[in-house]
Amino acid sequence: MNPDDPSRGRHRRADGSHGDPRDPYAAAPDVGAANEPGQADAEDTNNVIPVIPDGDEHDGTDAGRDPRESPLSPEPGDSPRAARREVLPPSASLSPSERVFPTWTDPTVRRASAVIGGPLGVHASVGRNRVFTPLRVALVMGIIALIVGWLAKSPCIQTGANGELDQGGQRPWITGCYNDIVPLYASRGLDDPSRNPYAFSWVDRGSGEAGGRVFPRSEVHQQGEGWVATVGTTTIGVGPADLVGDESSGYSQVVDGALVPAPANAASEIRHLEYPVLTGYFMWGASALTSLYKDFTTSTGILPVPLEVGAYFTITAILLGLLYLWAIASTARIARRRIWDVAIMCLAPLLMVHAFTNWDLLAIGFTAGGMAGWARKRSVLAGGLLGLGTAAKLYPVLLLGPLLVLCLRSGRLRQFSLTLASTVVAWLLVNLPILALYPRAWSEFFSMNEARGPEWDSWYFLTTVIAPTDRWWSNLAGSATPLLNSLSLVLFLIACGAIGWLALSAARRPRFAQLAFLVILAFLLANKVFSPQYSLWLLPLVVLALPRWRRVLAWQFAEVAVWFLLMLSFDTDAGKNLPIEPFAIAAVVRDALLIALAVRVIREILHPAWDLVRIAGDDDPSGGVLEGAPDRFTVPSLPALWRRRRAGDGAEAEAETGPDAEAEPTEPAPAPSP
Repeated sequence: MNPDDPSRGRHRRADGSHGDPRDPYAAAPDVGAANEPGQADAEDTNNVIPVIPDGDEHDGTDAGRDPRESPLSPEPGDSPRAARREVLPPSASLSPSERVFPTWTDPTVRRASAVIGGPLGVHASVGRNRVFTPLRVALVMGIIALIVGWLAKSPCIQTGANGELDQGGQRPWITGCYNDIVPLYASRGLDDPSRNPYAFSWVDRGSGEAGGRVFPRSEVHQQGEGWVATVGTTTIGVGPADLVGDESSGYSQVVDGALVPAPANAASEIRHLEYPVLTGYFMWGASALTSLYKDFTTSTGILPVPLEVGAYFTITAILLGLLYLWAIASTARIARRRIWDVAIMCLAPLLMVHAFTNWDLLAIGFTAGGMAGWARKRSVLAGGLLGLGTAAKLYPVLLLGPLLVLCLRSGRLRQFSLTLASTVVAWLLVNLPILALYPRAWSEFFSMNEARGPEWDSWYFLTTVIAPTDRWWSNLAGSATPLLNSLSLVLFLIACGAIGWLALSAARRPRFAQLAFLVILAFLLANKVFSPQYSLWLLPLVVLALPRWRRVLAWQFAEVAVWFLLMLSFDTDAGKNLPIEPFAIAAVVRDALLIALAVRVIREILHPAWDLVRIAGDDDPSGGVLEGAPDRFTVPSLPALWRRRRAGDGAEAEAETGPDAEAEPTEPAPAPSP
């Protein structure tokens, strides 16, 4: 079908007549707002109901309009509302008629709305009522999804008959409740909030051999025939698997009841907290709150004394949930006219499965806040929040790449410089204390990721399912090979170069959210580590870059299938686990759906008339100073370069056989016979 066919996505007015199918605001009726005196006729022209063909998404075509033009150029005699649509400050409040309702414009959402009574009515109070504002409704939906996410992980914090944590019967794999928060509570020393988590270390023997802890010599003393360590108010036995000492004075270990020097390679087996500093601080803060809560319940008896690790998980989930609600609010402020699309990230199946698999919501909150700061033209605030996000997870710093090329194209490098500088300052403020006090622990994140082999969800691992490529990617010890590290980096850099060229050569400047989505997706697909919960990073970005519900939901349900098939393949109880092949197939399908989303984003960059966000009337809601800015620097597209080359070859050929070239003599035609 032809996406430029204006008959697609036709709109029918409430009185039965048809509006201009190219008018993007024919789909933005005034849902029951009372007209001011003297404005009834002008306002009624906006009260239209879209008629969308079944079986396909509305392409939002804008046939007949130059894609380089603003989709909302006011005409003489337009109503004040039309002029308002042309110039809409980021902080402006919107009336219901200036918003896009997915239950009217998206067939998938329209059909799904039958569960709650059908599409939003023209007299609905949602969006007009002071209580049921779009943002508050979105936050309620997000809270519901987060509660479901906590319930999904709750089987992993059950108390056994002995009062200890019970994860027997392969429960983490069978129920899919596995998360990193519960097992790392004790193994990373978070059960002792009096100790900085970066001061805690342990022994990793490798090859499945059990390791131990590392104790400072000052905490260890002999007790009877054995050795013990006093950590706070707790006494812990020191065994042969543990190490005693530090890097400067050397390490010792208990052998036959005596403390003797450890082997020379003992230091290489010591590990530290492998998370970025802000995430480590967050884990530490949740640990301190857990200790306070436990002391309160023990001393007062008002509440039941919880399982300590269960309380830690729940407190962590509450804090992460608040950060995700911040991400929802930030994304809603950016979305503006399409604020209801934020429901994509509020009710996401992906969120319900992975909200509390790890600490990723921390970085997602700061990243969304940074994007909102940039959209509000607050360059320093945006950089500061992106810097904090980078201190929690590496990926937020990648958003500076799209900002650089877009600012280069629009001549806004001063604003980019402010954002870059504030990003660096914020990151340094968080990292410098740990770098100064615990340099080896600070570098653990980088060294571990360099040595880390391919993750289950990465295409590198998937190749090992169909071919013996294991030794290409990891050595016998499971560490990454130079080929794996180099290839993942080169592929990502190539993708970034292609995205940058696209940003500078497209006929109309791409939106910031579109490029951010492409860069983060390229990072995930090219990276050797694609942990299942990393897909959460894309949720705020896909809302802003590609608000097409059916495509996004298909990808998210594939993510759910990938997770549970992976978990069931880990169930090793009596060999009842699934083979790895079903998971591998689901992962390939998931990757294909992600690539399809990227292709659609690229097509909408090349054809802005297909971009639902721009059809709604905004140039770039996430662009901040970039929105509406003229181009200052562009490069020719690859097709343009090819045409120039063809034209140059043609001109060169014409020069060689030009009009002044001497024509070859021809024999005269024979005279006709009489």
